[in-house]
Amino acid sequence: MKKLLLVAIMVLALVSSAFGADWPAKTVNVVLPYGAGGDTDTYCRQLFQRVGKITGQTFVVINQQGGSGIVAAMDVMNKPNDGYTLLFNHTGAALVQEATGMVDFSYTKDFENCCTVAIDETYSLVAISPEGEYKQYSKGWKNLADMINYAKENPGKVRYSTVFGSTTEYVGTMLERQAGVEFDNINVGTSGGERMAAMLGGQVDILAANYMQVKDYIEKGDLVCLAVMSKQRVPGIDYPTFTELGYDKVVTAKKYEVKFPKGTDKAIVDKLAEICKQVVLEDESYAEVLKVYYAQPLYRDADQMNKEDPEEVKELESGLAAD
Repeated sequence: MKKLLLVAIMVLALVSSAFGADWPAKTVNVVLPYGAGGDTDTYCRQLFQRVGKITGQTFVVINQQGGSGIVAAMDVMNKPNDGYTLLFNHTGAALVQEATGMVDFSYTKDFENCCTVAIDETYSLVAISPEGEYKQYSKGWKNLADMINYAKENPGKVRYSTVFGSTTEYVGTMLERQAGVEFDNINVGTSGGERMAAMLGGQVDILAANYMQVKDYIEKGDLVCLAVMSKQRVPGIDYPTFTELGYDKVVTAKKYEVKFPKGTDKAIVDKLAEICKQVVLEDESYAEVLKVYYAQPLYRDADQMNKEDPEEVKELESGLAAD
């Protein structure tokens, strides 16, 4: 009986390996929870253009917005686990949603993790400049201390652009707690374009976004960078971090991940992971794309993601639960 069982296991392993070797045999759909043109969209398209060249198949990126990524995630969860639908998202929204109980599923357990392909530590808090084109909406703040002092003197008056269940909500909460202030949290939309339009239209006073999304406005003098949410200064971004200004809890990093529906053949998952690893660690042109956005290549395999992402969820839960 034991010999028969061993033979059966070996046959299944050979079948699985063969199935993975044949993948992909047709077009693969890559579901992206955000709109076109943003950082996540750019990293995704650049990655899978290169993966497509290596495999000789087409990877079609599908922008499916809604619910801060929840709609796309649930759609992928319900797709056949045949290797021809996958999810490209980032930990910034996903792990916060899991930590806050905003979703009734788990990003860390209810998918087949494949790999991590990039990291962005450039989330920055900005305000309208008192000297730029939109100065009529400025509160006169030139640095973080100005904003914090105003917030303390005017509880609930600083309008913060937040997307509930995302990185923006988490870092906003951490800043409120560490600085002893209270913001008026306003959801003006989930896309970078909607949030920026609201900022420049005077609907909100402060905005947290990837540095590349606000860089041109800062350089033009229309926005002021109050601080960057990284543990250390990011090369090329010459602004103080929240950590060096005394707010060490206001830190975040977005890790960009590839996931399959639960139960996808391991041979397929491993094959894509190896191809992505080749792109991330060896393709200098991919690294140059990330560099434009002040992001960096980061490769983690499924085992690392399975260990580290749940640990990050626990850290987020602990931070949000703290008084």
